[in-house]
Amino acid sequence: MSSNHPSAANQPVAIVVAMQAELRHLLEQVTIERTAQDGPWLDSFATINGTPVVMVRSGMGMVNAAAATERVINAHHPRAVVNFGCTGAHRRDILAGDVVIGSQTVHHNKLHILADGSELFEAKGGDVGGESWHPTVLDADPALLAAARAAAADWIPDPWPADYWPSGVPNREPQVHEGPVASADIWTQNIPRLDILHARHGTLCEDMEAAAMAQVCRFHDTPFLTLKDLSNNEFHASTDIAGGFTDFPTDEVGKRAAALTLRLLERLGAFDHGETAANTHG
Repeated sequence: MSSNHPSAANQPVAIVVAMQAELRHLLEQVTIERTAQDGPWLDSFATINGTPVVMVRSGMGMVNAAAATERVINAHHPRAVVNFGCTGAHRRDILAGDVVIGSQTVHHNKLHILADGSELFEAKGGDVGGESWHPTVLDADPALLAAARAAAADWIPDPWPADYWPSGVPNREPQVHEGPVASADIWTQNIPRLDILHARHGTLCEDMEAAAMAQVCRFHDTPFLTLKDLSNNEFHASTDIAGGFTDFPTDEVGKRAAALTLRLLERLGAFDHGETAANTHG
């Protein structure tokens, strides 16, 4: 990882997570040394295998995600920003409990709706009247991505509860995947639309935050990575959105992504202190 801030090894890794229901899975696994309130943001500080970490809940959605990321970068000058949380699948074979290491983020609703109704997606950014917009497909930081792969290499996430497993789908152990993560202020349930998004972007899943965080990190040249776990696959069972999420597994969301994030942070701490990968669990 690279950083423009001096003494980068002593700077924290920032963990920015949308929901408290997700973030709690990490908070409960570490010793919180102190907290600090800054307007709407509650920072929780810990040290994980020698690495200082600051954790904050952003709130759901692209605007909240961008605001929280901008603020944590300006307040704490982190050496890297890591996002984790839950997502919905863009493929039929990626099931609840699976984990996705985000190789890219894709802001999938950055579209032109043309006069004939067709959609034009601009992955590389562009120019309108002398004003440019930035790329909407961004690669994960290579060093963070490599560390996450290593942390996941011999790891199997906790099984998904049988009560929430879709009927007619053979149960199996959770798997770890790597690929693009789509983001927008959209929850896609329509099957044809899910197929369009996957065909267009190669995305494995969608959330409402990661691409916004990645864009802000790009502004600041701050390394970024997102780690996601699957809470729903609309190909197999529609989430009861209109009914108030009565079937949504709130206690499970972000649990497995938090576990991989912890393994990643422990590994980064080992590298910071000159240890080998074998000195950390995983």
